[in-house]
Amino acid sequence: MKTNAKLMTGLLLTGSLLAPHLYAQTAPDQPNGPEVTTLSPGMAPPAFDQPRPERPGGPGRHPGLRPDRREARGPLGRREGLTALTTVTGTVGQLTGNDDFILNGFTLKNASGTVTTVKFPAHLGQSVQQAVKAGSNVSVTGFTETSHRGEANFRMTSLTSGKTTVTDAPPAALPTPPATPTMSTVTGKIADYQLDREGRVNGLILSTPGDAKTIVRIPSNVVAQLSNLATKGSTITVQGFAKIPHEGQVQLEKATILRASVLTINGQQYLVR
Repeated sequence: MKTNAKLMTGLLLTGSLLAPHLYAQTAPDQPNGPEVTTLSPGMAPPAFDQPRPERPGGPGRHPGLRPDRREARGPLGRREGLTALTTVTGTVGQLTGNDDFILNGFTLKNASGTVTTVKFPAHLGQSVQQAVKAGSNVSVTGFTETSHRGEANFRMTSLTSGKTTVTDAPPAALPTPPATPTMSTVTGKIADYQLDREGRVNGLILSTPGDAKTIVRIPSNVVAQLSNLATKGSTITVQGFAKIPHEGQVQLEKATILRASVLTINGQQYLVR
């Protein structure tokens, strides 16, 4: 009896040791259950409490003191930080605008005949237009910056003309929300293409009844598709939303800027996306 008891005890002990290993080998996959790790005989279990290896930099590395390699940049891609200001004086030449004819700069000719292009935010247009005109003697404080096209401009921070000073300040909050744009439909002939400063087509200039110029804004990915469909002289119908100038902006040339939503060419409608 004692021998049988010892034998039974040994068999139970062996079964209890082998049972987990057999289950791990034969248990079916459980897609939604916990992951089961199978250990082969002689394989050591993972050491969860082993010290982690040192990160690059070695001992004494202080995460809070590591340098930030990213350069902080402002709204126009400029590096933020201290920027030296200079003051230039001269005579105002031509007022200049962006592709939508919104006033955002002017040329300045100094005593030696050098011409500088002065730029300022578009919401200062009304203030600058009231302060200066062609031939005005002005003093402009700012700094020189180079655009991604390699053009050097003088970014205005303040302007003095006589007793009037215009300072670059954020636009004032509007007392009421701006008007909601409404859908417009215009039909006309394509008189020409508008090009941006890099020589790429960014709009269609329509010849429409009346003196007002209509420019249809089209996305760059649509230009190639329109090269054969919308040739100069062809008639096109445009449904879109007219761009409304914001508070303080001045449009140098009377024009309707229409952001195309649907184009109708030769009786076929095209959704602009």
